[in-house]
Amino acid sequence: MPETLVVADAAELASRAASSMREIIDRAIAARGVALVALSGGSTPGATYRLLAASGLDAERCRWYFVDERCVPPESERSNYRAAKRDLFDALSSAHVTRMRGEAGAIEGAREYCRVIEEQVPRFDLIVAGIGSDGHTASLFPGTGAVREHAVVVAVEPGGDLEPRISFGRATLLGARRVLVLVSGESKREALARALKAGDEDEVPARLYLAAEPGAVTFVVDRAAGG
Repeated sequence: MPETLVVADAAELASRAASSMREIIDRAIAARGVALVALSGGSTPGATYRLLAASGLDAERCRWYFVDERCVPPESERSNYRAAKRDLFDALSSAHVTRMRGEAGAIEGAREYCRVIEEQVPRFDLIVAGIGSDGHTASLFPGTGAVREHAVVVAVEPGGDLEPRISFGRATLLGARRVLVLVSGESKREALARALKAGDEDEVPARLYLAAEPGAVTFVVDRAAGG
């Protein structure tokens, strides 16, 4: 069962998450000389990234990747890369970033990023993830079957008005040394409760974290989401 850390509010969540990220990154650099980190987009992590950027981390020895991306150009307001650039990379002295090429389309973008991960990343030191109000994590959406795929990176068609996505697959998310899942707001409360109960992963893809190695996954949750 993943660890769940409940904090008072969104501000404390950002502070605790940034501190945890910094600690994990520092340990990775001390042990292996480099920290391999994959970031998520969404509404929750921006404040965390801004605090991390101001923490004085050894940016030269960090390598930044992405958990998922919408199939939009990097300058789009909906791009996860653009958000991370604004909140984190632009404030660092140096930033070694390998983004997902959403503009290439879901299938080609997933193929490209799969090759990148296989060539560059033996194992992620840290993945930062979240949960949507529908129970998705990364861009593994309910009812798409994406959570059951075994590819390193998958192409996802969420349907409706949502753009196609590129996303880490299940094995990549579960293969990291550490995963921080950030969950904030009352709108996430039901999804979080369902994610922490065993059941159909295609119904609630965030349930995949129940299969993680002990100690690998920590949910950092504010009271509005965690009750």
